[in-house]
Amino acid sequence: MMILVGTRDSNIKNGIILNEKCPKCNEENTLHFSIYRKYISLTLVPLFPVGKTVFINCNHCDENFDYEDLPESIQLKLRNEKLDATPWMFLGSIILVAFIIFSISNYFEEKDETSILIKNPIEGDVYNLKFSNGYYSNMRIDKVTKDSIYTTHNDFEAYMPYEIDDLDKPENFSDQKVYYSRKDILKLYQEDEIIKIRRK
Repeated sequence: MMILVGTRDSNIKNGIILNEKCPKCNEENTLHFSIYRKYISLTLVPLFPVGKTVFINCNHCDENFDYEDLPESIQLKLRNEKLDATPWMFLGSIILVAFIIFSISNYFEEKDETSILIKNPIEGDVYNLKFSNGYYSNMRIDKVTKDSIYTTHNDFEAYMPYEIDDLDKPENFSDQKVYYSRKDILKLYQEDEIIKIRRK
């Protein structure tokens, strides 16, 4: 999926500046304004507002004016315009924060569960592994005795941690039989080489 970061504008208010004359044609109540709120977006989802732009046009002489070029009295009226709340422009930020909180919470829940399961391995457990070379894989527990744990390692490796679960297919576990003592397994967990345990 392609992620695009950029800025977008949204028109939040339009109106007439009352009791003020056009600086060019001197007609009163002809200055029309449009206020646009600029916001950062992530693939069309708004993250947060970053500023606003004001466009001023005279309905009589059709002249456009920059905000900075207008008399102070008109600028003051524009500054005092009440703008509608735009909470939807924070939608992406709210979703992002919620996702981060969920991910952190999920990480610690998995860590707690793994710390319990590692002390009581059973046949059929699948251990997700992180190797020193930066790759990921998993191993399946085939047999557990009082002091020993017999495993079969997966023949395949993944580049990213979220890809590990996809490797857990019976045909991917073949000849790589490895024996560990219970102390060895605990050491692998303490050194963060065992990062997750899935028990069916």
